[in-house]
Amino acid sequence: MKALAAIFFVIHLLSIAGIVVLLLMQAGKDVKVVPKGLPHAGLTALVAGLVMVGVRQAQHHQNAVQYPSYNYGTLAAKLVVLAIFLFVAFKHAKATSITRATWVTLLGLVVINIGLAGSLK
Repeated sequence: MKALAAIFFVIHLLSIAGIVVLLLMQAGKDVKVVPKGLPHAGLTALVAGLVMVGVRQAQHHQNAVQYPSYNYGTLAAKLVVLAIFLFVAFKHAKATSITRATWVTLLGLVVINIGLAGSLK
């Protein structure tokens, strides 16, 4: 179980890193777009996160002291933030350009989600 949790944790981290890199690559451009990989990286992060929660629950039932349960309020907040991110990303995925406000919104949602992740133990 530890190996499975570690694999999906790495997948989750790489997905979030991909989102940040894809968004920051647009920073210097006059005409910003939603990169093709952005919604896919968000979905990968979602699936990996859900698997990590499921694995942690299984570990918690085996050894509650070593593997405490996650705070479900924080997980719910992360899920809502990611759902909003995915909605905005998919809504503007085929647009020829996005506004600076949309770009900042996407970047802000990712930063909020990373901050929420820091509060999980």
